[in-house]
Amino acid sequence: MRTSRLMLLFAGVVLAGTRPARAQDSQFGIRGLGIPGRWESVRARTTGGAFAAFDAASALADAAMVESTVLTSTLVVAPSFRSVDTPFGDADLRATRFPLFTVSGTIGRWAVGGGFSTYLDNSYEVITRDSALVRGEMVSFVDDFASDGGVSDIRFAVARRIGPRLALGLGLHAMTGSARITAVRVFTDTGRYATVRDTQLVRQTGFGVSASALLTPSPRLSIIGYARGDDEFKTKLDRNEVGTIDLPNMFGGAVRLTLGQNARLAGSVTYRPWSISGPGAFNTLNWSAGLEVGSSVTAIRLGGRAGQLPFGPGTSPPAEWGVAAGLGRVFASRHGVMDVGIERLVRTGSGLEEVVWTVLIGFTIRQ
Repeated sequence: MRTSRLMLLFAGVVLAGTRPARAQDSQFGIRGLGIPGRWESVRARTTGGAFAAFDAASALADAAMVESTVLTSTLVVAPSFRSVDTPFGDADLRATRFPLFTVSGTIGRWAVGGGFSTYLDNSYEVITRDSALVRGEMVSFVDDFASDGGVSDIRFAVARRIGPRLALGLGLHAMTGSARITAVRVFTDTGRYATVRDTQLVRQTGFGVSASALLTPSPRLSIIGYARGDDEFKTKLDRNEVGTIDLPNMFGGAVRLTLGQNARLAGSVTYRPWSISGPGAFNTLNWSAGLEVGSSVTAIRLGGRAGQLPFGPGTSPPAEWGVAAGLGRVFASRHGVMDVGIERLVRTGSGLEEVVWTVLIGFTIRQ
């Protein structure tokens, strides 16, 4: 009980000290569609994402739901603290997100689940100073360009065991979201020139399908392959349809090895050809490795990840690497689970760098 109380106190302190923040996300999402979300529970994310494909509370591989035999719901809270370093200056930013909610259970021989997660986060704010020739004289001004919004992924999935060693999963996805784009120009000489403001609402919708296969050749070894096909974003500017944007497919696999009664090791790799989305987008290859040690009541986790981001300045994809660690605790006669952790990400590319610390808090309720 002492461990559970400490975890609850930790979560309360963090949530009390954070608040939702507008337009304070990654600078590497400004030139593209945004920053891709992580479809991972806190348990999976604190192992660097290595266990996400085997985790029924994550939204990566639908076949993993067969490993959960009771009705289970999970919510993730993720306050982040960002240090941004650019050639034009530094900044410290913070934001709070709710990136994942999942529900899964069984109906007869089928595992059924769904929920929502962040597909893309498209929030940022850029302030620049410049001057222009107006009526024969140079006039200085400040431009404030901001985007506030993102795209959510709503999922419905089913899975079923096909014999003792094989399970298959299938998911349907509806992506929907919007971003409010605001541009403000403030002239230095406010007495002669009025402030100019323009606001537009960009709406995006799309659909996708996912499939996965979980193979368990032995009690100590599990292998899973997963794929996802997303069609395109239909984009509307205010009420007018302005076109479509192609979305990438996804291909990946993971391996989990049970080292002993209380130790598990996993690794995964995922590829997404984001370059199909248009100029300035890059294909990404990301990998992760993680370790979980502990019993079914208390577990300690750690892991690392590395790869690329799909959008950013320059001619090559920005690089990203990170480490994470966390703790999980079961309480309330195994009906409740609380997971907490900390993640550190470093992103670099074309003279830009940012370091992101994210506090991870997960609440799970079992029937």
